[in-house]
Amino acid sequence: MSLFSRPRFSERHLLTMLLVALLTLATTLLIRATTGGWATPDPSRPPAPTPIELSAEAMLARLQDKLRQNPEDTVAYAQLGLAYLQRVRETGDPSFYNLAEKALAEALQREPQQLEALIGQGMLALARHDFETALVWAEQAQAINPFRAQILGISVDALVELGRYEEAVKTLQAMVDLRPDLASYSRVSYLRELHGDMAGAIAAMQWAVDASQPGSESMLWVQTQLGHLYFNQGDFQRAEEIYRQTLLFNPEYVYAMAGLARAQAARGNTTAAIASYRDVVERLPLPEFVIALGELYEATGQAEEAARQYDLVRVMQKLNASAGVDVDLELALFEVEHGNDPARALQQARAAYERRPNIYAADTLAWALYHNGRYAEARAYSQEALRLGSRDAMLHYHAGMIAYALEDLAAARAYLQEALAINPAFSIRHAPRAQILLAELGSDQASSADEP
Repeated sequence: MSLFSRPRFSERHLLTMLLVALLTLATTLLIRATTGGWATPDPSRPPAPTPIELSAEAMLARLQDKLRQNPEDTVAYAQLGLAYLQRVRETGDPSFYNLAEKALAEALQREPQQLEALIGQGMLALARHDFETALVWAEQAQAINPFRAQILGISVDALVELGRYEEAVKTLQAMVDLRPDLASYSRVSYLRELHGDMAGAIAAMQWAVDASQPGSESMLWVQTQLGHLYFNQGDFQRAEEIYRQTLLFNPEYVYAMAGLARAQAARGNTTAAIASYRDVVERLPLPEFVIALGELYEATGQAEEAARQYDLVRVMQKLNASAGVDVDLELALFEVEHGNDPARALQQARAAYERRPNIYAADTLAWALYHNGRYAEARAYSQEALRLGSRDAMLHYHAGMIAYALEDLAAARAYLQEALAINPAFSIRHAPRAQILLAELGSDQASSADEP
């Protein structure tokens, strides 16, 4: 099957791919741990019943007991490392990254070619945003087994984050040829989205849903991503339907809960959205959820509550950094939006772009330059961010604001119209600003309008 035999090709977010890979590998290793071997798929057989998924906490207890009985069990060490990675996902606590690294290193110290440990190290490097190192681990793993599609997935994710899109496409094609399944389909969706093929991205994510076990966490995850694809194109009704369908399988699935909260905010129901996001943050305090809650507080005039959420984000990013995660890109964008030191944010954005020159790093650098009054330089990076044809409303909004600052009113009008056409509620902070400025531009009454 060719990536281009169905609609054309594009991309999603590193987190999507990493979590799908982690869920797939963790489930496979758990099956191996409980059955004593690898099961060979038989395409002629009907799908197996949905497995009972253990939490990472339960897996940790089981594996630690196993290692007490046999301290030289390299497979158990590899599984332990993956369980710690999954524990980060369940709790949002980045300190488990260090424990994962230790467990994986124990496996490799005893068996340098322990394949699952090498794969785990690659996934850990992805989680820490160390993409060059992730490629090194993937290359080592592939030298041992060139037929594991999962290894190619690590390479795809790293190449995308490094902005090496053509290489990512070729590697993903090899992955799809090797194993067309949930993990490869979701990556096809990711890459199609980046290249502006939203119909193809939605189709591929639906293939990922169809390829998953009903009710499994991997199915809940990809179905939630499907909802996000609809939301990002302004189809809030369809997105909300998908989030609610996902919650029928698990009413406490926080990623779908957060999607529903975002849909509520897009529909103007900020009271319900705030309540929903508060519930989400209490269950899983990830920066993206805390920021969304803070912006809702800010939009509804609750400045003190918003400031509390933003302070929490800074604490969380410090914890991530202490666990070895490169947070420069995420922190730069956050500080541009919510901080008071634009020069520092620009420094972080430049450093992040040097290490991972992808389109979102280019966009963040452009936005940081804009907030430092360096509009011509900002435009160059904004154009770089748009080079793949992505239908991301925020990219177009940033380009529009930069064009406006440069007094290129025709370009500003076109970019802002495109942003709102893609998604009229792309940001609770910026969509209203885009609407106001576009109205001014449309009536030829544009005046100075500094970005809040």
